Amino acid sequence: PRGLASGAIASAGGLNGYLRPTESLTVFLQQLGRGLRHSPGKECLTLLDFVGLTHRRYRLDTRFAALLLRRRQRMDREIENDFPNLPPGCNIQLERVARERVLAKVKAVLSDLNHFIPETIQTWGQESGLPLTFGHFISATDLSAVDVLRRHSWSEWKALAMQQPLPVDPDLALLRKALPRIALRSDPELLRSLLNDNIADERSDGSMAIAMHYLRWGKTGAALGLNTLAESARRWHTNPSIVADAVEIAAWRLNHPTTPLRDIALPFPCWLTLHAQYGSAEIKAGLGLSTLESAGPTGQGVIHAAELKCYIHLITFRKDDRVFSPTTRYRDYPISATKLHWESQSTISQRSTTGQNYLYFRERGYTILFFARLERQIDGETAPFTYLGPAKALLSAEEERPMRMVWELEYPIPAGLLEEAIPAV
Repeated sequence: PRGLASGAIASAGGLNGYLRPTESLTVFLQQLGRGLRHSPGKECLTLLDFVGLTHRRYRLDTRFAALLLRRRQRMDREIENDFPNLPPGCNIQLERVARERVLAKVKAVLSDLNHFIPETIQTWGQESGLPLTFGHFISATDLSAVDVLRRHSWSEWKALAMQQPLPVDPDLALLRKALPRIALRSDPELLRSLLNDNIADERSDGSMAIAMHYLRWGKTGAALGLNTLAESARRWHTNPSIVADAVEIAAWRLNHPTTPLRDIALPFPCWLTLHAQYGSAEIKAGLGLSTLESAGPTGQGVIHAAELKCYIHLITFRKDDRVFSPTTRYRDYPISATKLHWESQSTISQRSTTGQNYLYFRERGYTILFFARLERQIDGETAPFTYLGPAKALLSAEEERPMRMVWELEYPIPAGLLEEAIPAV
């Protein structure tokens, strides 16, 4: 049955029970909330879930997701690891058979999106009552936007579901890769630029337009046979289904900010927004380090912009042994909201020019910028970096090759990233 689970067992002693499933997350959480009401002598709540076999389309994963912290693992890994991302003081215990069945059901949903997504789209009108937009679809299904877009474009999914002709955009194979990138970005100006499909508005040679080029295409103009940014914009607009998808994805992203953003001033022009998320190409564009012809300087997590007197640090807190070699597996982690432990490249000593620039960055007029991400990938897509802003002070510097430094940041690290990164020490 798909009815309201109004038959929940409740008592002032802190016991709740689910007797029937519900498709409404609001109802699901309301039932839980009844048991969480305060009562004299009540120290905890025990919830017993008696729901057994459910329809194959019933989304057990979304029910568990509603109980977890915002930043979580994929739901199958949450279940396998006994739900490590529950709020403090909470735990979920599944008896053996239930655990096996729940895990199998969740894995079936996550691994069979080729059936689940079209089926959901086909029945959308009867079950949702909302326009079928990318944002409404993600909110209703709680699927990973990146996971959805990694397989097909949004327009392709809709065509497959409704058995209509697939899009025939000339650059579909290449630009399909732009959609998950867009889903992971959060800079409001970049996203608003995608919402505006007027080509004339994009005939700019500024760094924002360069960032837009790399966000869309992921390649230099030379690699695409493009000589100007206007050509880049015009060619983008010859791909109507991709442009339409990008508009819906950008609108969804704008309506679901993950952390408050703000503009900050640096000693040089830079439109990057504090705590927004960017790929390395957009970061370099925002700092004026790239052009249509060149994606800009490269480095092992550190870019030295000598003309700006700036060091740009791209940090991955959780370093996978399969990706990072022993010489690049630096111990980088937050100590507190404003203190960051960071190790230099393995060739840097305190007596080197770079080491001296770090030690005396204020006296030498240097700006030290930090960008960080938790892991290298999100659902198979390269993860963006969160802009943490500039260093305020160097609190300590020890050892040689690498130098081990503790930096004080000008602005606190976003709470969500901080919470996840600190245990990785």
